[in-house]
Amino acid sequence: MPAIENRRWLLAVVVLAALVLGGSGMRSALSWYERPFPGVLVDPDGVVSSVGLPSWEGFQKGLRYPDRVVEVDGWRLESTAGRYRAGAWDAAVERAAREGHRSVQARVETAEGLRDVELSLVPFDALAWWFYAGGLMVVASLYVGAALIALSASPHGKLARAFASAALFAALFQFALFDYHSSRHLVPFFHVAYALVPMSFFTLALRLPDDVPLIARYPVFARIAHGLGGLLAAALLASHAMGWTTVALRSVCAILFVASFFFFATTLILRFAAAEGDRRRTLRALLLAMAPPHVVIALGFMLAMLGAPASTLAWFAIPALALTPVSSVVAFIRYDLWGSRALLSRPLTRVIIACMMVALTVILCSACAGYAGLPLLGAIKVAAPAAVVSAALVVFALGAGDRKLFPARAEYKPTVEQLSEELTLVADPDEVAFAVERTVARWLSCERVTFRRIAVDAADGASAGNAGAAPGEPAPRADESSGERVIEVEPPDASASELSLTVMFRGRLLGVLEVGKKRGGALFTSEDLDLLRTIGNQAALAMAHAHSYAELERRRREQAAAWRDERAALIETLAAEITHEVRYPINFFRSVFKRGSSNQSLDAEEVEIGCEEVERLERLVMGLRRVTHRKLERRRLAVEELVSRAEMLLRDQLGKRRIEARVSAGSRLRCDPDQATQVLVNLLSNGLDAAGDKGTIGVVWQTTESGAELVVWDTGPGISGDASRLFAPWYTTKPRGTGLGLAITHRIVRAHGWLIEPERRDGTTRFVISIPAADVSMTAEDEVA
Repeated sequence: MPAIENRRWLLAVVVLAALVLGGSGMRSALSWYERPFPGVLVDPDGVVSSVGLPSWEGFQKGLRYPDRVVEVDGWRLESTAGRYRAGAWDAAVERAAREGHRSVQARVETAEGLRDVELSLVPFDALAWWFYAGGLMVVASLYVGAALIALSASPHGKLARAFASAALFAALFQFALFDYHSSRHLVPFFHVAYALVPMSFFTLALRLPDDVPLIARYPVFARIAHGLGGLLAAALLASHAMGWTTVALRSVCAILFVASFFFFATTLILRFAAAEGDRRRTLRALLLAMAPPHVVIALGFMLAMLGAPASTLAWFAIPALALTPVSSVVAFIRYDLWGSRALLSRPLTRVIIACMMVALTVILCSACAGYAGLPLLGAIKVAAPAAVVSAALVVFALGAGDRKLFPARAEYKPTVEQLSEELTLVADPDEVAFAVERTVARWLSCERVTFRRIAVDAADGASAGNAGAAPGEPAPRADESSGERVIEVEPPDASASELSLTVMFRGRLLGVLEVGKKRGGALFTSEDLDLLRTIGNQAALAMAHAHSYAELERRRREQAAAWRDERAALIETLAAEITHEVRYPINFFRSVFKRGSSNQSLDAEEVEIGCEEVERLERLVMGLRRVTHRKLERRRLAVEELVSRAEMLLRDQLGKRRIEARVSAGSRLRCDPDQATQVLVNLLSNGLDAAGDKGTIGVVWQTTESGAELVVWDTGPGISGDASRLFAPWYTTKPRGTGLGLAITHRIVRAHGWLIEPERRDGTTRFVISIPAADVSMTAEDEVA
């Protein structure tokens, strides 16, 4: 909420300031329309201005910038504190016009010396007024609008603020430029803008489309540039307050002005040349929108500094200035350089464009009327309501024409949206065809709408054209390239379609949309064809989706059947394994029981074998039970204790051998103790089988950056068989193995969130279990914490 309120206050302040300054500048400018003046303009220091037309008498008599008027009609132009030197010039010209004099006598200091020049009083003509007063006011308003859009889109963005700053100072400069040479009410604002515009464009050039490394690393440079501009503005204001001339300081501003605009254009060109991809496209848009007009303006200032009249270049500079804020805003919005991430509103954009067109109409009509000799205010009073009424009538007439003559245009969006919604609910080709027919018949008043579906298998073959076609009908073409939609106008026979549209997807003919004659014999329009093509495109996608969905359903059913067959085969395999494992113990115990019934005693070897068989069956049953999922019950366990427990369980299999364990005493592991023991026992048992009687096995615990690794190794010959199936259930390379040990191990490791990988290194086979840091601690205190 505070951010929104701050944005509103900022925009309100900008709007209020623009209204006050723009209104003041416009009021001063209006007072000069057809006002008598001596054929030349002078600035507050009495220096002849380059602003003007070559036909003006002052330029015709050789007056050029920086000639300075020192006396007019006997009044000497002098500087005093708080009063402009040109005040005497203004008073003398006004008095001469009021008393009906036709000219004034001016003494001018030129490069060749003093000259006495008689200057006739003539009305300030309409052409000059629109160039240097009205036109600049309009352009300044466009710059204010561009600044408001930037601040509204991203009030806290660096680029948006830099653009808004440059646009506002440029608008202030244009609001005050004519007043600076005429009524002189906005002279202090002109001085501020004259000093700060160059610094703003220096900064803006380094931020388009993003900060250059220097500004990104040292943002203070941007503030230093504005600070220097502020000092220069303060010096101009102080000179005026002290009654000193500002010619030297304004020359510095003019040089900076030209340099900043050339720097701006050059920087854009260099950054565009170095850019690639999307960045290059963005810079191309900025370059075309902003570089040319600023070069033109810089050239105009150079000519003005050299004493040439600025009218010739004004023919190009004024239109370029008017297009610059508009094209710049379009480029910024199109590529979202302000980072607003907002949606572009089409209605709001159309309203803005309409208002600009109305304003342009008023300006052109008023300019033409004024050029023809009519009063300016009268021309504006007539042109303004006429432009607004004509704009409303044009919008209404275009809408009525669309509704009456081109109904497809008015129905385009709702028709496409409705068809899209219907097609998302169907997955059958026949339902797609019915949806298309209903949609077309809903907005297109015609005798018949038919969507003839083509079987995919038939469309792929040589007889594709005849599939689904009625006897005697022409076969649709199936040789079109992928994605094309061809509409053909058929002969207007009673049995033929007026229009037919082939629906294809990736070169396959899926259907034909046929449309009969319009009721009443009305003509089809280009909008009708565009909407039919769009519907054909959607029908092609929907029909292809329906066929793909049917194919997917068929394959899903086949996959389900294959899965059931696979599970049945797996159960059969498991039953065979259990039968195979249980058959020998049963036979053994049967023989034992027979001997027991005949009072024969059992020897020690038979008892030992019976115990071994019982233990083996118990292991088999336990292995099968552990294939199913069991919830983990985690707790902290010393790794050393885990290895000792596994060694005890493998005591009979180990015999005289020992497990070589390298485990630090403080290492602790968060795990399910029973299942972790099962993992270690399975891996060590496999290692004992692989290493043989003379081989060696071991366990290594080592910490890593991401946690720790538990490594079980053996000196056996390595992994034989298919390594990719090592952890698959029922896969074994042992003559009498069940293929469950490693599968159970892999499942338990995955259930803990760990990873297990086999590898062969330095003559040993290693199973590496990677454990994350969350399950590892180095001291007992971690468990308490």
